[in-house]
Amino acid sequence: MPAFEYRALDAGGASRKGIVEADSIRMARQALRDQQLFPVEVKATRDKSSGKGGLSLSRPRIGIADLALFTRHLATLIHSGIPVEEALAATAKHSRKEALKRIILELRSRVLEGHSLADGLNDHPHVFNSVYRALVSSGEKSGDLAEVLNQLAEYTEDSQKLRGVIVQAALYPVVLCFVAIGVITALMTYVVPKVTAQFEHYDQTLPFLTRALISISDGLASYWYVMIFAIAAIASGVYLWMRDPQRRLRAHRWVLKVPLWGLLMLELDAARMLRTLAILLSSGVPFLETLKVACATLGNEHLKQSMDRVREQVREGKSFSRCLQDEAELPPMAVYMIASGESSGELEQMVQRAAANLERELQARVQMFVSLFEPLLIVVLGLVVLAIVLAILLPILQLNNLTQF
Repeated sequence: MPAFEYRALDAGGASRKGIVEADSIRMARQALRDQQLFPVEVKATRDKSSGKGGLSLSRPRIGIADLALFTRHLATLIHSGIPVEEALAATAKHSRKEALKRIILELRSRVLEGHSLADGLNDHPHVFNSVYRALVSSGEKSGDLAEVLNQLAEYTEDSQKLRGVIVQAALYPVVLCFVAIGVITALMTYVVPKVTAQFEHYDQTLPFLTRALISISDGLASYWYVMIFAIAAIASGVYLWMRDPQRRLRAHRWVLKVPLWGLLMLELDAARMLRTLAILLSSGVPFLETLKVACATLGNEHLKQSMDRVREQVREGKSFSRCLQDEAELPPMAVYMIASGESSGELEQMVQRAAANLERELQARVQMFVSLFEPLLIVVLGLVVLAIVLAILLPILQLNNLTQF
């Protein structure tokens, strides 16, 4: 049954918005009238004129936490023997976010039209990524959709936990950095000019540190808009420069060579790819299709290009672990574990362990990175404040020395 978005007025004249299921717009309007609502606007949630298989023109952002919760609820209902369309209806009824509710009802509409759930997911690639769609398609073909959805829920929840660990670890340094910049800017634009104004009638030559501080303070106060424009121009220039595939490839290759940060990015990408690879292998997806979907999760273009070469070599009949060793991009321990699993026939389990090891190393490295960054930022902030204090005190001390003679 199609779903329709509506905007209506209740008996008190208050505006209401929501979603209603009906066979047609006319039936949707009648359903609203039966609820004592006066329909103002009713339209189908799927825009047929988009020409993309019912892809909605509006692209709402669905958070990974909401997606994980939806997947877990759907898996639980289907595992209980409830048909897919009824499970989708129940999940939509308990969804608090209108955007997600609209998408779920569109999925139910597609299922009621005779399409598979995977076909409905393909209409929303901006919400359900290639891993999600491939797993659901595999589960429907194998007849074990409930188990696949359970694995997918765990995969989504693990991704949410990993992202949460990184965000939580990075939140304090980022906030501290912004506070430090704000404090220094306030000192240089409001406090320093009032103090240094007392040195205007100073007959002696001011110390170099004081003169530099006055110049920086005057520059910030007089040309702050120029600095904002310059920062915006630099950001726009970097964005345009990175749009070229070859330049972006060189930049991503360079990022991997940055001490500490490059290893952090490598482990993050490798852990995500191996976790995806493991869950796809456990769901019975063909190996070449598994590699294709797993490689698509890589964010670094250099790594993605390397893994594409691995996939082409595997297509030609070469060993997966041998290709990884030849490329020498993934962490050596992960490659060793994959080679061990391939030789023993336990590739899925060893890939799962390699992903878990990388995630543990990643969390430890993030904590180490944060533990190094925090004191470094505090030291830098202390040096800047010390320079400001010295620049103000030096002329005063010099004046006191002159008055003693």
